Amino acid sequence: MKKMMFITNRLPFPNTDGRKNLLQQYIQQIKDIYPECQIVNLSFVDDNKYLKDKPDAISRLVCLNLPGMAEKLFNVLVYSLLMRKWPIQVSVYYSRRTHRLIKEIVKEEQPEFIFYDMVRVAEYVTDGTSQKVLSYDDLLSLRYERQLQWFHYIPSVFGSFSNKLPDGIKRFANLKFFQKWLVAFESKLLDKYEKHVANNFQHLIFTSPKEAETFRDIVRHRSCLGIPMRFDPDKKMTKNPRTYDRNKIVFVGKMDIPHNTSAVVYFCEKIWPRMKQQAPKAKFYIVGKNPSAEVLQLQKDYPDIIVTGEVDNVKRIVSDAALMIAPLLFGTGIKTKIVEAMSWGVPVVTNPIGSEGINAINHEDLFVCETDDEMVKNILLLLNNEEINEKVSRNSIRYVTQHFSSSVTRKNLELILS
Repeated sequence: MKKMMFITNRLPFPNTDGRKNLLQQYIQQIKDIYPECQIVNLSFVDDNKYLKDKPDAISRLVCLNLPGMAEKLFNVLVYSLLMRKWPIQVSVYYSRRTHRLIKEIVKEEQPEFIFYDMVRVAEYVTDGTSQKVLSYDDLLSLRYERQLQWFHYIPSVFGSFSNKLPDGIKRFANLKFFQKWLVAFESKLLDKYEKHVANNFQHLIFTSPKEAETFRDIVRHRSCLGIPMRFDPDKKMTKNPRTYDRNKIVFVGKMDIPHNTSAVVYFCEKIWPRMKQQAPKAKFYIVGKNPSAEVLQLQKDYPDIIVTGEVDNVKRIVSDAALMIAPLLFGTGIKTKIVEAMSWGVPVVTNPIGSEGINAINHEDLFVCETDDEMVKNILLLLNNEEINEKVSRNSIRYVTQHFSSSVTRKNLELILS
């Protein structure tokens, strides 16, 4: 019987954020290809309350321990600051004891493939005959580099990752000058590390086929593929006009991540006041778990803003919106929140950063805005013009069906497994 192993930096369940959704997709599609195979998941635990949600597709779950404070500090000081060998996020995830445990389980299970979830767990690579697959998600080095010009709108560049930092470093984490230096430092370490570790793996995966192609050319790797999130829209949705709230605008994302928090802070400061002047009944819903203090403050500082926090059913909250906005200031890879909204028939207004990797037609499948003025104009157009709203809704569903369906996204995974 085939065995596949996933080493994940968080539990790949439940469906509470895009990364978990993508990991579950990989697991389920492997089970679709090899129904009798066993999936073994070695995972760090982001929240113990999620353990009860383990899907049946995972045959065995082993919870991994992060390094203690002393080992984290040693790793950061020696391997990151002195030797400049590991990015800080690798240092705070690497435990020698955990590595020994992983080696023992790999020897015991003898998996045919081992999937490593992002570069922060890449040091847990083991010897043996297993095919090793590193899922980069996207190029973090480029994402961090892009952050540097938008510090004014970022409450904390670390987001939830600050909880993984040693206390000695965490005390400085709220100082902006230190954050800016650290992000620049980490970006450089990641840029070198992302390229260096590629040779330790037989296959590399990115969420964006375009980013995979670019990185393949840089590192000259023979197997570097893009596997985006799958979405299978209900084709019946295009037969009848959808029912929606003409005054409802939404943003979706995990709300302690810098590229999401900065997007909503920027939108509320630069776009929302202008919107309210011309659409006084409009309401803006910020949907996503772990809203930071700065995000919660927005509903006090600006009118008609609702911060929902984590919701049980994102689709139910979002699908009746007039549109979704994604004014991302920085980021890399395909923004799955945009594709997901399009799959539900919700028109999207974004910018060039948000539309990276999505080769949809501007003003037909979605709206890509170069300026704040253009964003205000297109939001108002979708709020006020039902015919255009309906046209973009139908087009977005067709686009996702053609480019992000299960059959399309599964092809490259089948290529790896073959």
